[in-house]
Amino acid sequence: MTRTKAFLLMLIVTAGWGASYMWMKIALTGVHPLMVVGLRFMIAFIAMAIVFPKALMKTTKRDCGISFVLGLLLFLLFTSVVVGLKTTSASTAGFLTSTTAIFVAIFDAILHRRWPGRLTVVTTVTVIVGLYLLTASGPMVLNRGALFCLGTAALYAVYILLSDHWAKKRQVTLKVSILQLGVAGGLGMGTGFLFEPVTFPTTVKQWGAILALGLICSAFGFMVQPLAQRVLDPETISLIFSLEPLFAALFAFLVLGEVLTGREAVGAAIIFMSVVVAQVAKARAVSKMSPGGQK
Repeated sequence: MTRTKAFLLMLIVTAGWGASYMWMKIALTGVHPLMVVGLRFMIAFIAMAIVFPKALMKTTKRDCGISFVLGLLLFLLFTSVVVGLKTTSASTAGFLTSTTAIFVAIFDAILHRRWPGRLTVVTTVTVIVGLYLLTASGPMVLNRGALFCLGTAALYAVYILLSDHWAKKRQVTLKVSILQLGVAGGLGMGTGFLFEPVTFPTTVKQWGAILALGLICSAFGFMVQPLAQRVLDPETISLIFSLEPLFAALFAFLVLGEVLTGREAVGAAIIFMSVVVAQVAKARAVSKMSPGGQK
């Protein structure tokens, strides 16, 4: 997979995740949070198992171990954001969960005992500024729900770094991508039965939202992500993910008729330009390092 193709695929995945906020709100009107997480990932697991039945053959202990760790992280971070959204405004939650880019840079620097590169620092700061302009509607208050959203960002950073590490070693295979969905789905439904009143979608609209979350946001998204991470670095992945609020605003405009204010439009432009600049710089660096691009 080329770097350009991986970048475009991750943009499509991020667009789907931007739409997921709309679908989650619809699903949560009739289904409790843990069950939403469980149904979402179980549907994704079943769909992937049907499409790629041979991928699950000859599963090793290593496959199961990696799948369990990644699946557990998926379950924890998606449960965290759902719980956080119950008591936090959407603008505050969007800003806090988008700090994944900062956590990735910090954790990566700690792991490799080095400072983040200048480009990473600059683009991360500008992305955060853009996200604030795009999503913040007033003073931020770190209540309990906001802390859950901040925890989501930290967990997602850990997920990105771990999956990147295993993807580079060719250990995040299609098999692992499918199994992690089953782990997250099983944990969601299991804890849902234990700690929540048992609820399932009761309307076509709710089922449609759950299916969209499972098939588009989870099955497609988490199949593409590990493949793209073989050629994209963690900082780039996290910066692409920062576009999620922009796509969420776009779908809100197209479906709900919401219009960005001047300040929000400026924030969206800053985010977009930050990601473009980072990609152009990275592509030039890769070109110079390749045999055909050396000078």
